[in-house]
Amino acid sequence: MMANLPTAQPRSTAPGVRALLAAFALLLCPPGWSAELATILAATAVEPPARIGFREERHNPIFKEPMVLEGHLEYLDSGTLRKVVEIPFAEDILVADNKITVTRDGKTRRVSLNRSRALKTILGAIEAVLAGNQERLEASFRCEIATSADGWSLQMTPLSTTVAKRLSLLEVSGNARAVTSIRITDEWHLMQIGDELPR
Repeated sequence: MMANLPTAQPRSTAPGVRALLAAFALLLCPPGWSAELATILAATAVEPPARIGFREERHNPIFKEPMVLEGHLEYLDSGTLRKVVEIPFAEDILVADNKITVTRDGKTRRVSLNRSRALKTILGAIEAVLAGNQERLEASFRCEIATSADGWSLQMTPLSTTVAKRLSLLEVSGNARAVTSIRITDEWHLMQIGDELPR
């Protein structure tokens, strides 16, 4: 575990610097790319290593109540993510070197990401949002943005028909400073992100 990682924050919280980054993003935005998406990613990108809390709801029709998990996420480096579940059980999930390593109850198992293109695409999208990598996002998804006074919502539909059979929509929401939630529609997972989440 890396207990001393800094809290995940945008690369700069200074409004003037965020505006400058957004302006550069617009200037560098290739034809056909969404200028609005470039602005959002420039403002909310996270510099690794970083750590942030999460609260996740997993909905399943066979259960009366959703399963609720709490813990923290770590963006350790390019291509390296970790999810540490602390409540209601202890579990460590590390994504690195194109595989997932899961440790729970003293047992460890490893699975290649090549076995699930949909999962690999989801994890790639999450990292792309964290890193502010618009090119990677738009290589795999059709992106639509909705904005409101409270923030923004990025709805991503897979371009691959193979991935679309397992994932119809991935939705990422946030505000002017950071990503605040990730929702996977098919499995109906909702993950809220932040260090002061309601319980």
